[in-house]
Amino acid sequence: MIRLIIKPLLQFLVFIVVGISIPMNGQETQTYNGPLQIGKYNGKATYSYKIIENDTVLDGDFTVLRSNLQELLEKQDYSFQFKGAFVDGTANGPWKFQFGEFNSKSQSEIIDYQYRVLVSGIQKSASGKIQMGKPNGKWTILEEQIENSEISKTLFKSVVFFDNGIPQQNFSINNENYTLVGRFLRDGLAHDEWSLFPSNGMDQSESWYFKDGLLQSIRVDDESDHKTIKGYKGYNGQTKIINLNAGYIKALEIQLSQVDVDILHHNSLPELLKQNAARYQEVDDILSELGKSEFLPEFKVKVPYYPLDSLEVSKVDSIVSYYKKGNELSESILHNSQLNILKLSDTNTAYQYNTVLHLKENFLTPIQEIVSYDSLGILEYTSRQQLINHVFPTGMPKSKVDIEMQIDSVTSSKLYTITSNAVTNTNNSKIANIEAVAKMGYDGILSIANEVKETLAQEKRQNELASLEEEIILQNDSLVTFIEAIKDSVPLKYANSLHQIKSFASTILNDYSKVKSAQNRLAAARNTVECLDNLNDLSRTVSQMPVYHTGIKESYTDRIWNPFMATLMDEDIKKKITSAYSKILEPYFLSEIEQHISCETIEKLNKTITATYKKVLELKDQDTKKLERKLKNEKDPVTVLEMLNVQNTTKQ
Repeated sequence: MIRLIIKPLLQFLVFIVVGISIPMNGQETQTYNGPLQIGKYNGKATYSYKIIENDTVLDGDFTVLRSNLQELLEKQDYSFQFKGAFVDGTANGPWKFQFGEFNSKSQSEIIDYQYRVLVSGIQKSASGKIQMGKPNGKWTILEEQIENSEISKTLFKSVVFFDNGIPQQNFSINNENYTLVGRFLRDGLAHDEWSLFPSNGMDQSESWYFKDGLLQSIRVDDESDHKTIKGYKGYNGQTKIINLNAGYIKALEIQLSQVDVDILHHNSLPELLKQNAARYQEVDDILSELGKSEFLPEFKVKVPYYPLDSLEVSKVDSIVSYYKKGNELSESILHNSQLNILKLSDTNTAYQYNTVLHLKENFLTPIQEIVSYDSLGILEYTSRQQLINHVFPTGMPKSKVDIEMQIDSVTSSKLYTITSNAVTNTNNSKIANIEAVAKMGYDGILSIANEVKETLAQEKRQNELASLEEEIILQNDSLVTFIEAIKDSVPLKYANSLHQIKSFASTILNDYSKVKSAQNRLAAARNTVECLDNLNDLSRTVSQMPVYHTGIKESYTDRIWNPFMATLMDEDIKKKITSAYSKILEPYFLSEIEQHISCETIEKLNKTITATYKKVLELKDQDTKKLERKLKNEKDPVTVLEMLNVQNTTKQ
């Protein structure tokens, strides 16, 4: 009795408490323990969070890890552990990221009454403090070689100091081969000497000299010589602050001679910066999956700035468009296997091919660099004249050129002139002239593409015609051989139809031989092949018609007991149906072959003969009394086919 009274009271109190607490506890911190996937990392997580407007917002300590002893012992295990904290969905406080790929030779040690498995592999880590999504203070990134649970080698190490995401003071980055040291100003700009030292003391070293973010020069030293590459020293115009990344290196190359560019390509300082950026990117990817992040470090430099106006921006868009269309067309031509074969023996095809090759090499390839610079967003970091000098070192290409061809060791040439309304002019702006080159290249390739299309179409027609004519001979030979082989083994009425099929094949071959026009001949060849193919099928069907006749007769013959004769006797059943087939339809089919055969009706007639045979066999086991009454006095084959529900396809 007490329980019955108390229970409703408790339910009421719970309802009141829950009803009051829901709006108050909507942002209370909760804890999660369970599986969690962060990008490609799938592990077990423990973290605190709040629900804000139906979104899960991390807030408090966070840990996710993964390791599998069984996989380690059997083959290889990848492990990771990410540990830190969040404030309102943004990483904040000390953080450590560890990534490992390990294997074990099943070696173990017993330490303090516990088994210790010895592992080997690669251990990566990144550790430091984060201030509301940005690195702050000292950050250390390591990649180490592990042998039997001991560090055997440091493969990569980066130590950078940050102030709210901005690199500060001195930094160092080293891999197995080089060590890079340098420093930043308080605003994150590169400053003073950045030095690269080889680990073995034998390879070349580099020094990059910055002044308030602007690169002054690069000095490259080896054991015997040194080379100084001029940067932006002496430049005092407008500048822009950007990240020291691949785009910056490309922008720098535009200012340099080819000799200096070759030296720059072999240096290792940008490569170390690239490795460092990749490791910070890995951490940023993880943090971005979990919440808000601005973790990527920004190594800042200054570059000369030559902004594009709205008209120049529009012309750059046109340059990109012309390049993409022209390049697509040129690739389709230069990699066409049929064209590559034809050009070996046909002068005109060789001329077309070599013209496209010239246009690609002299017009599109330089423009490709412009397109690349635009995609990197660095066109504004060089003067227009420097850009043209770099992309067209021997001057802009001409609209007229002699194209050489070589056929069977005989060399000849032919003048080619680009048909285009675009021209380069000293009165044009530099960007306008680059646009003109891009359009000339596209227009030239488009013009040749139209010629090539006709060349290939003509060659295709010729090849197809040759193939079709070969097929005509094969089909006719097959038909004649088949008919000659069976004509004496079938009753005369069927042999006569086969003879007519053979005679008709001879007629259509004779008609085809009289077609002289090349354009009409291809269409005639296609029709002739199709007709002969259908004649072959029809001849085989006619050769089976005696079998059809016998099969129907046997199917409609029953063995019954005759009590007067005391024996089994054959009795024909459903004679109206069998008679309609043997006396009306079969003679009709043979007559159609002998008197009305044409390429347009062969296929349909063949299908009708086969369909009729199958239909008559099916009727044997069906109730056909009504049908038999209709067939009693019917003599017209077309009407009979309709009664049998077989579509008569020989006449419309």
